[in-house]
Amino acid sequence: MIFKMFNYRPSFMEFLKDAKYVAFSKSSKVSGAKKKFPKVLQLPITYNCNSKCVMCNIWQMDYSNEFSLEEFGTFLKDPVFSKIQHVGINGGEPTLIKGLVDYAELILQLPSLKTLNIITHGFNKKQLFPILEEIYAKAKAKGIQFHLSISLDGYENIHNTVRGLKVFSIIDQNIKKIQDDMGSYCDSMNLGCTVIKQNVNHLIELDEYVKTAYKIPIKYRLGIENKRIESHLLKDQYSLLPDPSVQTAKEFFYSRYLLAQTLKDKFKYFAIFYFMNAKKRKRLLGCDWKDQGITMDSRGEIYYCAVQSDKIGGLREEAGDKAFFSEKNIDYRKSIIEKDCDNCIHDYHGKPERANIFIMLKDLVQDKLYWVNYRFKINLF
Repeated sequence: MIFKMFNYRPSFMEFLKDAKYVAFSKSSKVSGAKKKFPKVLQLPITYNCNSKCVMCNIWQMDYSNEFSLEEFGTFLKDPVFSKIQHVGINGGEPTLIKGLVDYAELILQLPSLKTLNIITHGFNKKQLFPILEEIYAKAKAKGIQFHLSISLDGYENIHNTVRGLKVFSIIDQNIKKIQDDMGSYCDSMNLGCTVIKQNVNHLIELDEYVKTAYKIPIKYRLGIENKRIESHLLKDQYSLLPDPSVQTAKEFFYSRYLLAQTLKDKFKYFAIFYFMNAKKRKRLLGCDWKDQGITMDSRGEIYYCAVQSDKIGGLREEAGDKAFFSEKNIDYRKSIIEKDCDNCIHDYHGKPERANIFIMLKDLVQDKLYWVNYRFKINLF
């Protein structure tokens, strides 16, 4: 009855996952002071990109002097990567890397690895399918989960506008081909949409198309400033936060929150809505990069996170664990968490603080009580 009241009807297994999500949430705030080996590696494997997205400047950035395969293998042997369980390959565009399968094979040798994820724009058709087939076969042989995420920022011309290229039809065909033969390419797959000025008024159209054309989920995230891809230089042309159309985004994310059928998804979309709606910004979502994440770019330079962190070291010059755990850099990470994290809504995958989950639950209860009281008054009078 309680689940029905909150538009939440999980299966037994989903309920157990949600219970685990709450049980393993953080009981206290993360300061960034603890010296723990990272478990999550964000790997922008190249700055090269053949898309021209309005919310990203990476396609105009220098991609010279990137690591060789041999150098990359040496970097991964650094002790700082010894406990890595999850690796996310992004870019730039990963499929532009010559020999990407060989790079992936080195990643799959990490001693603690459990999952490998690749984010791609999905329109390099010639490279995409053989790359996915080979990487998936190698990951499967090692018992490592391989996940694929394809960017889809609108239906037809809206996506083309966001990407700066007429590529929707190619991506549409590629998505359908992969989902129809998932067992050849990956263990799981989703689509990712970055919500910005150019697509905010067309999200329902995209959502309906995804529901009817595909059998895979689409996840929405708010476009924000990101140092690594220099999107902070372009914020006036894409960002919703100072724009009147932010109201449309608020309504959309609130609708996702109400319609979500898992506690984790409900919390994610509520947290984005809360972030946009608050007079004083507050991040409710967890973030692995506060205490157990590391970013390494295609030149072996390392960062705590991609969004706010400056370079903390370079593996061409020094040991990664030395840079990651230096007192100076730990103090820097603490300052990022203290000053910048509440102004960021970028990553959605870290364990949240339990107190923040209860902010959402409190909102749910208040909303239901309001409508119960409203109906009571209507019937009374």
